Amino acid sequence: MPFDGDDFKDFKELKKIPMRSKKYIYVGIAVTVIPGILLGGYMGKKLAQFLEVFDLYAPDISEDDE
Repeated sequence: MPFDGDDFKDFKELKKIPMRSKKYIYVGIAVTVIPGILLGGYMGKKLAQFLEVFDLYAPDISEDDE
């Protein structure tokens, strides 16, 4: 069967290619995701402050106890 995945075992050139470590993949994800979350939160907070200062949007303050 041609799709069993063992067709390329005999090629010496493919064995010489270094395999990527999973450590670098995890570091890359962490370097991308964590600053993205922090930057998005910061920008959201600043945008909410901007909208409140210029009275473009102000959340209604309602008492649920009444």
